Amino acid sequence: MKTDRSEVGVAKVHGRCRVCGGTGLVRYLDLGVTPLANSYLSPEQLAKPEPVAELALQICDACGLSQLTRVVDRDLMFRNYLYVSSTTQTFRDHCAELAATAMRVGGAAAGDWALDIASNDGLLLSCFSGLGMRVFGVDPARNLATEATARGIPTIPEYWSPAVARDAVARHGRPRVVTATNVLAHVDDVHEFIQAVGLALAPQGILVIEVPYVLDFIRRNEFDTAYHEHLSYFGLHPLAELMRMHGLVIFDVERFAEIHGGTIRVFACRVGERTPSDRMIAMLDHEREFGITNTDVYLGFGERVRANMAQLSDLIERFRSEGRRIWAYGASAKGNTLMNFSGTTAEAVPVVVDDNPKKWGLYTPGAHMKIVGPNELAHGAVDHLLLLAWNFEREIVQRSRAAGYRGSYIRPVPAVAVFD
Repeated sequence: MKTDRSEVGVAKVHGRCRVCGGTGLVRYLDLGVTPLANSYLSPEQLAKPEPVAELALQICDACGLSQLTRVVDRDLMFRNYLYVSSTTQTFRDHCAELAATAMRVGGAAAGDWALDIASNDGLLLSCFSGLGMRVFGVDPARNLATEATARGIPTIPEYWSPAVARDAVARHGRPRVVTATNVLAHVDDVHEFIQAVGLALAPQGILVIEVPYVLDFIRRNEFDTAYHEHLSYFGLHPLAELMRMHGLVIFDVERFAEIHGGTIRVFACRVGERTPSDRMIAMLDHEREFGITNTDVYLGFGERVRANMAQLSDLIERFRSEGRRIWAYGASAKGNTLMNFSGTTAEAVPVVVDDNPKKWGLYTPGAHMKIVGPNELAHGAVDHLLLLAWNFEREIVQRSRAAGYRGSYIRPVPAVAVFD
C-alpha cells in the first residue's frame, strides 16, 4: 500500500529513542512515503509536487516509547495551522472538565496563573479564564496565536523552550497550572520541553499532560493516529522515565477512552510534593502485563492493520463497481493517513465533509478530496459516508443527519464495518 512518491529533503532520520537514548529500535509498521497530513492544498497547488516523507513506526525495546523513523521540519507543519480545538462539542466539553479538574488538583485559586503550551485557538485557556484564573498561552501557529490574542487570550507565537519559558514568566508570572494537551507527542526534543516546564512552574504547581494512549493505539488498530506531526506514541512508562530525568514525578493518571481514540491525562509535580496514586501504580503494572516493551506485540499490530486496510480497499472498490457514491466525513490528519496508506484517492471518494470553515474549498494532501461544509450533504446524493474522523463518530452522525444525509456509514477503525 505504499505510494510511488520519492521522499524529499524535509525530514531527518531519527535513530535513537528520544526519551531514554536507546538504540534498540524495532520497526513495526511502514505506512509508506506520504504527504504531510495537515498540508491542505488550494486549487492552484493541486498540480504542484507535495512535500513528502517516510511514515513508519518503531518501538524502543528499553523504555517502550514508539516513535517515527523521520522528523519533519516543524515549520512546515506548525507555523500556519488549520486544526482548531473548538471545532467539536465533544472536545469543548472535555476542556471545560480539564480546567476544573486541574484547578482542583493543583490547588489553584482565582487570580493564579494558568499556562497552556500549544494553546491553539485558546479554547482551554478560555475555560480557565471563566473560572477566574489569569491565563497566557504559547503556540507556534502564528495565525492561531494572533486570533487568540485578539479574543483576549494572550498568546506567544513561538515553540515552547527554556528561552520562551523565561520570557513568559517575566511577562506574566509563574503559573500554578501548566497544561500541555496533544503537544508532547509532536515534540522532537522532549527533554528541552520538560526542562522549560521546570523553569516556569510555580512552587507546588502541577503539570497536566494529555497524549493519545499507545495501548489504545495498539489494541484498537488506530494506525491512522500516526502522522508526521505525531513523532511519539506514549505509554505511562516512558512518560514516567522522562519526568524522572528532570526532577518531576507523575502522581496521578486518568484515561479517557473516547477522546482521540483513547487518551491519558497525567499529573506531574516536583519530586516530594505529592504522593503517587494507586491508579497510577496500577496502570504501570497493567502496561507491564500488556508487554509495552515486547516487540512481538507491535509486530502483530502491524499485521492486523495491513489486513484491515486491504479489507477497506476491497469494500470501497465493490461499492464503486455497484455504482454507489461515497463521500467522507472529517478532513482530519488521521483521515489523510488512512486515505494515503490505503491508496484511496479522490477518484473513489471525491469529497470530504468537514465542520471547520477554514478548510472549505481546499483539498486534502495526497488523495486530493475536495473539502466542503455539512450543508452539501443535503443535495449530494451520497450513499455512504466514510468516517475519517471516527473518534467523533456520534457527533458526526448527529450532524450529518441534521444536514439531511440519509445514507449509511463506513467505520474504518478498529475494524471495517458498515452501519446505518
